[in-house]
Amino acid sequence: MRVVDEKKQRRIVWGALLVALLAVNYYWFKSPVTIGFDPNDEKCLPDMHLSLLVKQNPAHVERGDLLFWEPSGALSYIKQAYVLKRVSGVPGDRLQVTGEEVLVNGEVVAKGLPLVDTTKVSTKAFERDEVIPAGKFFMTGTHPLSNDSRYWGYLDVGSVVGKGYKIF
Repeated sequence: MRVVDEKKQRRIVWGALLVALLAVNYYWFKSPVTIGFDPNDEKCLPDMHLSLLVKQNPAHVERGDLLFWEPSGALSYIKQAYVLKRVSGVPGDRLQVTGEEVLVNGEVVAKGLPLVDTTKVSTKAFERDEVIPAGKFFMTGTHPLSNDSRYWGYLDVGSVVGKGYKIF
C-alpha cells in the first residue's frame, strides 16, 4: 500500500511541475499555442465557440483551413489580438465577386456583399473576376455579415501567424 502512495505522490509532484513549467512558458515566453474565442454577439464563424490557435507559419494551406493574423489596415478597429477566418481561396483559384454571390472555382463561398452599404463605396468597386495571386489567400467567415476578403481584399501569406483548429 505504501508503494502505491509513493507513486501517487510522485505523479502529483511531476504533474504540478509540468503545470508550473507550462505557466512559466505561457507568461514569460511567447507560447506557441493559445486558446481563441470570439466575444462578439455577431460572430463571423458562428458555429465555432472555442478554437486552438497554433502559432506556427503553416507549410501548406488548403481551402477550408482556418488561419489567424494580427488585425491591421481595414481591420485595425478589432480589439482582439488575432483575427480568425476560413480560407476560401488559395493562389491560382479563380475568384468572382458580384453583388449577388462570391465564387471560387465556380463554387459559392459567400452570398453577395451585404455590408456594402456600411462602406460608402459602390458595389461595383468590390466586384471582380480574377485569379488569386501567389502569396495571397481569400478569407471568409461563415456568417452572412462577416467582414472578410470581399471587402478588404486578400490576406498576405506573410501576415499569417498560424492555423486555428475548432475545439467546439
